[in-house]
Amino acid sequence: MSEEERSGTLADLLRLRAHDDPSAVAMTVDGVGSLDYGSWETRSNAVARGLVARGVDHGDRVLLLFDNARWNDYAVSYLAVQKTGATAVPVGTRFAGPELARVVDHSGAIAVVCPPDLVPEELSPDADPPWAATPDELADGQDTGDLQVPVAPGDLAEILYSSGTTGAPKGVAVSHANIAFHDPPPNGDRPGRAMLVHAFPVGTNAAQEVLRVPLRRPDRTVIAMAAFDSERFCALVAEHGVRRIQLVPAMAHVLVASGAARRHDLSSVERVVLSSAPTPPALLPRLAELFPNAVLWNTYALTEGGTARTLLVDAVARPGSVGLGVGGTEVRIVGNAGESLPVGDTGEVWLRRPGAPRRWYFRDPETTAATFVDDGWLRTGDLGYLDAEGYLYLVDRKKDVIVTGGLNVGSLEVEDVLREHPDVADVAVFGVAHPVLGQDVGAAVVLRSPVAARDLTAFARRRLAEYKTPHRIFVVDSLPLTASGKVLKRELRDHFADAEPGPGAVSPGAAARTPTEATIVAIFEEVLDRRPFGIDDDFFDYGGHSLAAAQIVARVNDTFGIELPVTAVFDAATVAELARLVDQARAASPAPVGDQSG
Repeated sequence: MSEEERSGTLADLLRLRAHDDPSAVAMTVDGVGSLDYGSWETRSNAVARGLVARGVDHGDRVLLLFDNARWNDYAVSYLAVQKTGATAVPVGTRFAGPELARVVDHSGAIAVVCPPDLVPEELSPDADPPWAATPDELADGQDTGDLQVPVAPGDLAEILYSSGTTGAPKGVAVSHANIAFHDPPPNGDRPGRAMLVHAFPVGTNAAQEVLRVPLRRPDRTVIAMAAFDSERFCALVAEHGVRRIQLVPAMAHVLVASGAARRHDLSSVERVVLSSAPTPPALLPRLAELFPNAVLWNTYALTEGGTARTLLVDAVARPGSVGLGVGGTEVRIVGNAGESLPVGDTGEVWLRRPGAPRRWYFRDPETTAATFVDDGWLRTGDLGYLDAEGYLYLVDRKKDVIVTGGLNVGSLEVEDVLREHPDVADVAVFGVAHPVLGQDVGAAVVLRSPVAARDLTAFARRRLAEYKTPHRIFVVDSLPLTASGKVLKRELRDHFADAEPGPGAVSPGAAARTPTEATIVAIFEEVLDRRPFGIDDDFFDYGGHSLAAAQIVARVNDTFGIELPVTAVFDAATVAELARLVDQARAASPAPVGDQSG
């Protein structure tokens, strides 16, 4: 009997791995600890029994709220939900409070499993529904024996939420048959245990694919990073002799700019896979220099598409393309009337693949009908064209979705938030080119009365996840409109395409006044690759982004021996402000003996 015949679900696969090699390490969280197959099996059994004891039944939805630092606990909880026959709704900390509440409401989740410090404020301890519990609370006192609840291939295994053009959360419904369906190992994979390092946020399609890697491939161990830091990433690759890495273009940009690759031996890397967002052609040769023994792969896939995807095996040789359909994936370019367009003509990209496709949005029949065509085709909403050899090239987004760092931002959602500000009369949100993230969130605003752009950004940040927060705000007298009253966002994008990022781009700001400020200036200059950097220059005005913020805070904490959260840079976006936080933290926690910083 083949492994596929013995393993119809992820729970079956885990059961098989735990039986065959229980002590083999399935995954490791950098700096936290490891999880072997045996522990994964027994711990998820106990959590599953705890869920059932609290009333979770087949078909119920259970929301899983975790950050990457608790990746092992997330993996245990996810498999526990699978074992109950319930549906997992994984979300990471990228969701802000109101967004999280909407996901809970839309999914109809009856329970939230999360670490104690991430319990949503909206949920009281005895809310019914939903209720919240930690994995340890659920497992406490439970039997660790096998728990088998039958599931059918078409039963709902997970719902993946992302923001679309409407601004409301959209949940891609994924069946057990779909997540059990996977491609065989790529040609050229060498035998032997290999490591996969990642920093994909919990709840994204990329993270879900990584979660399944050690279940599908017993020769793979996943190493999760709490947050992407180029220096630590390169150190892990060198330490473990990693042969294959996967990056979103934003991470690749940071890696190239940081210089970290020059300080570590990356010769073991044989394949670099780029995914989740279009890769700028100019980035490819610079990335190839960092990995001289590697081939760069470029991929194109959507959460809605599942395993329907394209692949370009040598991205450097054909820059701008995302390759050919793989695994039987068909690609069509379709015109406005639904007709197939000839080679070279631009239209909407449609994908189709045999097997077990993803076919619907949860509780959203209207969007389902507009996206999933009856004969198996997926309307991607992207514009592109095919060349004479069948290679796909992406041109633009058909809808007004902003792709920033591989994550989708619905422009209407951001507009609705900014319109809540009393001084904003009208607003249009659109993507602005960003050298690292691909796009940043920009907003053209018509004001009722004067207000600082930074105050509008802060207003939005309190209501939105950081990656959705507009960092480029342009004040205009009026918005360009069509005859029917629709905003011409393309005109706004074109008009502000070459706008300078901030006042510091014209003249340098004030110099450091204290040793703390001088140290932090050096960190900002290195991470953002911009010199000189003044103490009053704003992090976001100079192309700052969440990945850079994580690196800055990590280096500030290491240098000064303190523990500031990643959000410190969002709240204190200048060197002067961040230096004040550092000095306050050091005063509250005396430096250890031998500390010479500052």
